[in-house]
Amino acid sequence: MFELIYRSVALDKINSLEITKILNISREFNLKNNITGCLLFYKNEFVQILEGEQDVIEKLYAKIEKDTRHSNVILIAKNEKSERTFHNWVMAYHEITNDDISEISKLLFVNNFISLCEIAEKPTNATMLFWFISKQILKKDHEFKRIV
Repeated sequence: MFELIYRSVALDKINSLEITKILNISREFNLKNNITGCLLFYKNEFVQILEGEQDVIEKLYAKIEKDTRHSNVILIAKNEKSERTFHNWVMAYHEITNDDISEISKLLFVNNFISLCEIAEKPTNATMLFWFISKQILKKDHEFKRIV
């Protein structure tokens, strides 16, 4: 099993409809090619982890790098691992928008997500980096205060 993690910045004009199209195409491709993973989108940044056969994942990443809907594609990590983290998820996805949630809900989400990052099973360095980068994106524009 091979995993690859990258981070990128979406074009300013990208919208939910465009992301839905990306997800539909990705999920169909991933299902056919035995790929699993997770895509996060927050404040115009993507972080994605892909899991599958190395040659398939590396060919897919080469396409992702050329995709004009985002820029500043940065490879964070890639390595072999013993098993999938996202098992049956051809592409888990979560988007947070300021319009969708109130400030208190946003803070609760950030706190809960960061807690999940800290306790989630991290069998590889790449998986640890995925959770670390995800946590940093969420914390970037928020002063982190744990709500008790």
